[in-house]
Amino acid sequence: MSDMRSLLESMNKFAGQSVGQKPGDQVRGDEPMPKKGKKGDHPYKGRLVGANEAKEEYCDSCDRVKSKCICDEKSSLKEEFNLFLSEYGAANTPQGASPQEVTAAQDQQEAQKADIDNQVKGLLSQVSSTRSQIAALNRQFPTGSSSQEKAFQLKDMESQKVQLGRQVQDLMQQVAALKRQA
Repeated sequence: MSDMRSLLESMNKFAGQSVGQKPGDQVRGDEPMPKKGKKGDHPYKGRLVGANEAKEEYCDSCDRVKSKCICDEKSSLKEEFNLFLSEYGAANTPQGASPQEVTAAQDQQEAQKADIDNQVKGLLSQVSSTRSQIAALNRQFPTGSSSQEKAFQLKDMESQKVQLGRQVQDLMQQVAALKRQA
């Protein structure tokens, strides 16, 4: 019960009290704004809640309030990370590798991945051309003078289709193997 009471009392405090204002010193919402007069201080100066608070300074590099700036933290985190890498190494790199070695290893991995991607593209283009050959065979009709010639042509066309189908399977297996490497 006392916790609830202390909570309600802490919420009942006047917001401007910390900067020396009294509850009657505030500007009320229904109070009319004075007519334009001479230039100078704001007509409600000192009567606005929190008006006497110090102005915040902003960081030049990140445009945040200096108390919430993380620029220094970023640079210290970067240094700490580089120290960690030099001590323990990164994934797939030898222990104690320098940041330059880590970067070189990452560049090499990216180059290998690009090479594999190019190989996959070449194999897929071979697959599509082989499939277009199969489609062309499907559209052809045997042209022979006798039924025996037509039968031989049909048999030859079927064997070509089977052979091309096997090529497609082999190419797709190669593509799958390359994708597993990447």
